[in-house]
Amino acid sequence: MNEYPRVVLDTARYAARLQADNRAGRCFICELIDDEGAEPGALIYRDELCAVLFPNTPRLFGYTMLAPLLHRTGVVADFTEDDYVALQRRIHRLGRALMALVPTERLYIFSFGSHQGVAHVHWHVVPLPPGVPFEEQQFNAVNRPDYLQIPAEDQAELATRIAAAMARND
Repeated sequence: MNEYPRVVLDTARYAARLQADNRAGRCFICELIDDEGAEPGALIYRDELCAVLFPNTPRLFGYTMLAPLLHRTGVVADFTEDDYVALQRRIHRLGRALMALVPTERLYIFSFGSHQGVAHVHWHVVPLPPGVPFEEQQFNAVNRPDYLQIPAEDQAELATRIAAAMARND
């Protein structure tokens, strides 16, 4: 497993920025999908329905997010059953790709968000590496006040491999 340095995140400042952006009508997920003002390498994969992204504060290596291309705010209410199932198929495909590419003891998949912060529906797909003590697993693994500082070339290599696996429809 790669060891990367951790950077402390000012969570209060981060939350304030998300809420201010939301009040101003800005959506960082839409921006990442549209690649406007996006962090270099954030967009991993895109098809006609969704995009796979790297968050800018990854708590674990291989941490990704999958979001519909259209700005939707209701995790189930804003989708037909067919559209929702199509997104879940892509989450399954992404999960399979991550488990094949990153050592994974357990794969976490969850949807966070808030109408007061990040309203755009998205799912976090996160590989928990083997050997993490139980006390640091589950919510503790992703609710850290710090994140990994992953070199751009490592992210780019992983992004290329994830995109290839998603395109293959493994």
